[in-house]
Amino acid sequence: MSAHVVHPAESARERHPLRGSVAPNTLRPAVVVLQEWWGVNAAVLAHAQRLANNTGAIAVVPDLYNGTTTADKEEAAHLMANLDWPLALNNLQRLVERLQRPADDGAELLKDRKVASLGFCMGGALSLAIAARMAEIKKPLNACVSFYGTPSPSLIDISNIPATTPVQAHFGELDEYKGFSDIKTAHKLAESWDLTVQKLGGTHAHGFHSLESNVYVHHGLGHAFMNEDGSARHVFGGEVDKTWEKVFKFLVEHLKTV
Repeated sequence: MSAHVVHPAESARERHPLRGSVAPNTLRPAVVVLQEWWGVNAAVLAHAQRLANNTGAIAVVPDLYNGTTTADKEEAAHLMANLDWPLALNNLQRLVERLQRPADDGAELLKDRKVASLGFCMGGALSLAIAARMAEIKKPLNACVSFYGTPSPSLIDISNIPATTPVQAHFGELDEYKGFSDIKTAHKLAESWDLTVQKLGGTHAHGFHSLESNVYVHHGLGHAFMNEDGSARHVFGGEVDKTWEKVFKFLVEHLKTV
């Protein structure tokens, strides 16, 4: 599985929030950015660049379709339906492990890199899935963000993510993808995360001072509202820009090392 690596633009390097927040002997944090069902197109690469510029992290965009992209909704649905999800999850695990601790870093005292995941639609589901997988193998992500997507329970259980990983999940109130990203799915996810937190003693229990789990339902918006060509950016009071700012703040808080 190949991947695109996106660095902060030169013009952004002197002003990004992580500048001065990376400790010595620490690798620059990374965010794994996961595609929508269209493939790794210009839109997801633009999202990756925006993340890199506004956080200072490296954005890594794995190509789950091995170079295939489409602008046709029917073909995109076909590509997503034919994705080998267990294989994709295994490949993402290997990618995250390499990012956390590169085998060729050559420095015994080098600390593990902080890594987060973020995805949209199909990628949103995989962002939650890889957070759950890394927690299972005791190598948890440092943060996870998902937009309008949840994985099948047959792939992995995502209910325990808040026990180890700060997480945000964003949904549109008018999303119609039942069982995947509709409002009922959002509420069900929120309830499961609340239950996990309660079982561990509540948000004020030992260890939860640095963790958070939030499900956001964006009122009046449907599926894929973060796309730059969507109406949400222009019509709904800057909801897209406000959401990006919330995501940037969340990622910087959990990826900084000092």
